[in-house]
Amino acid sequence: MIAAWDRSPASPVDPLVHRVETLAAPPPDLVAALRGLTLRDEPVNARAELSGAPRLVAAGWGARHCILADGRRQILSFVLPGDLVAFDPHRAPLRYAATVSLTAMIVADAAPLLDLETEAAGRDAPIARVLRTLAGAEEALLAHQVTRLGRQTAYERMAHLLLELHERLCIAGVEQGDGFTLPVTQEVLADSLGLSIVHTNRTIQQLRRDGLVRMAGTRVTLVEPARLAALADYIPLARMLGRP
Repeated sequence: MIAAWDRSPASPVDPLVHRVETLAAPPPDLVAALRGLTLRDEPVNARAELSGAPRLVAAGWGARHCILADGRRQILSFVLPGDLVAFDPHRAPLRYAATVSLTAMIVADAAPLLDLETEAAGRDAPIARVLRTLAGAEEALLAHQVTRLGRQTAYERMAHLLLELHERLCIAGVEQGDGFTLPVTQEVLADSLGLSIVHTNRTIQQLRRDGLVRMAGTRVTLVEPARLAALADYIPLARMLGRP
């Protein structure tokens, strides 16, 4: 499994800036302000809970999940580089879902970003519009997850999730091209897709046999992304937020 710091960015804020530039088209002065933030980063071990102070994910993978009384787990969403954790005090329902690290991670204190928002008073300030866009992205991801779990077949769910993860990593500037590193187990994928581990494995093998994906270790290549998107009814996150 790849360590978070093997792919750590030059600055903890880099993945966030990539996301903001792709999804929100901010003015140059705001991009400069974001890049100028001094963020204190820290390593986090795998299987640790991320709680308390707001954080920005610089590297590594986490998840928001709920665990039932009998130990069954449902992953609501993956937490990837450029994502904010415990940042918006108004999004109280997400507090009922714990956020945990799935791999080793690097996170940064997001308090300076909160200060930047406070200093730029007004709902129409560029930073306020950017943060609303990022909140909209979270809602879009939850809509994706509800659709996957509620109506799609296992085959469609897996194709849809792989497309989403690939898009998110590209938006954050972590990946490019048609491939990405998937540093989590099939058990984690099963917990996200509401499937058994056996069913998850069979679904992955079927996608491989159909020539739609290649997997070598932790590396996933989307061989025919357009065909995958068509069969999974995948709507890109950027389009859901009104970006071209």
